[in-house]
Amino acid sequence: MSQKKAAPILVLSAMPSEIIMIRHAMTARKEGTLEIYPYVSGKIGKLKIITAVTGVGVTNGAMCTALFIHHFKPQAVIVSGTGSRFNHALRCGDTMISKKTIHHAAGSLTDDGMVYRKVRGPLPDMMTHYAYPPDKALFKEAQAAVKTYEAEEMEIDGERYTPEVRPGIVTASDLFGVSEAKIADMKKKLNPDIMEMESAAIAQVCDHLGYPHIVFRAGSNLTQSNPGTAYRKYGQAAAASAGRWTAHFLKHLSSKQA
Repeated sequence: MSQKKAAPILVLSAMPSEIIMIRHAMTARKEGTLEIYPYVSGKIGKLKIITAVTGVGVTNGAMCTALFIHHFKPQAVIVSGTGSRFNHALRCGDTMISKKTIHHAAGSLTDDGMVYRKVRGPLPDMMTHYAYPPDKALFKEAQAAVKTYEAEEMEIDGERYTPEVRPGIVTASDLFGVSEAKIADMKKKLNPDIMEMESAAIAQVCDHLGYPHIVFRAGSNLTQSNPGTAYRKYGQAAAASAGRWTAHFLKHLSSKQA
């Protein structure tokens, strides 16, 4: 976290349902607008927080992130939200701390599936990767915060359990659902835990502009070709689970402030 501690932390979610729990945890809330984006600012403990909804997809995620970074110069960017459960061992509400965030549609689509490639960035010698790790300090603090986190018990499909928070791999693109062939190709080449639509683009913006970031995604429905009905069934519970964890993480960071 190389930015000044007096700067705010920017928290981004794709959907309003994914930001609610975080805003509930904030005090001294104020509303504002940056270009087309409404936002809510406030505090969690000693930390200044800016929260915004990016909208769905890579373009919305990247555009919102770049605008808010340019305007607010945050000390860090946090992504909080949901994603489909690519890893079937995950339960609804289990939350991944992304140890790598991947564009799963970046490269060449061949008869043998995807060939993942870097592409040229905005500068002559700048190559855009298809995978981005989180900030090392934020990742370390997230692992520390897990030790003091008490998740709320959930009941999903008749099963009661306490969701887990752990490191995992997140993939993103504008594909809301994917075919069985795509699932098999991703499993073989990437082996992700969560699939969603914004985090890789947000991570890329943070990487290129030099801002620390970390991604938290809770599992909703299983990854499938047409997740509409299933996402509506599981999405709200997953959003609340991710939001509770993110609020806890921010309180943990606040306790580290001098």
